Amino acid sequence: MERVSLAASQDPAETPQSEGRCPRDQAYYASLWSVGHVRLREVKKKDKVFSFYHLEAPGYPRGVFLPLPRGLGQTFLNQRIGVVYAPRTDEQGALKGRLDYLRRLDPTLWERASYLHLRGRLAAVNPEEGHLQVEVRPNPGGKLRAPFTLTLLAPLSLLEALPPVGSGVYLEGEVRPRSGRLVVRRWEPARLWDDPQ
Repeated sequence: MERVSLAASQDPAETPQSEGRCPRDQAYYASLWSVGHVRLREVKKKDKVFSFYHLEAPGYPRGVFLPLPRGLGQTFLNQRIGVVYAPRTDEQGALKGRLDYLRRLDPTLWERASYLHLRGRLAAVNPEEGHLQVEVRPNPGGKLRAPFTLTLLAPLSLLEALPPVGSGVYLEGEVRPRSGRLVVRRWEPARLWDDPQ
């Protein structure tokens, strides 16, 4: 049976964008660390050639594009680098489309498969389907303007141990090879800036 709560959906218009930044340890975020090689992709349209730099990372499904800024791509072409992206998923928990580039990392910081970590508000838990949903909201003074929800797969034991819907959670996981689904491996409670005092 799916657990859903109205407490998980706050009006995004109530987010205080004009106030100062929230404490880092209470901020909402979603980050996907990936390591791969910088590649150049050229697309020809109407006798013009357009160049796109991207990260070629093992385990990502066809259709997921990991773009890089031109300056970074030119500097590190064919080299191995680490990059942080802002992930988005479809309703089945698979990565979708073009992921937003956040920043470059030293590839030696994370040698394993892609690593997901996020802090957000638990929006739904569905043990029968083996997934959960987490809402990531804008932070005061942050760049995100609208909330989004990630759908993540998780083992039944983890799903059953989660707190009530509407609670703040910190999650860690990975990208499942080939399918591109995000899988949670660990969770812990998290305090968020908009929790009641």
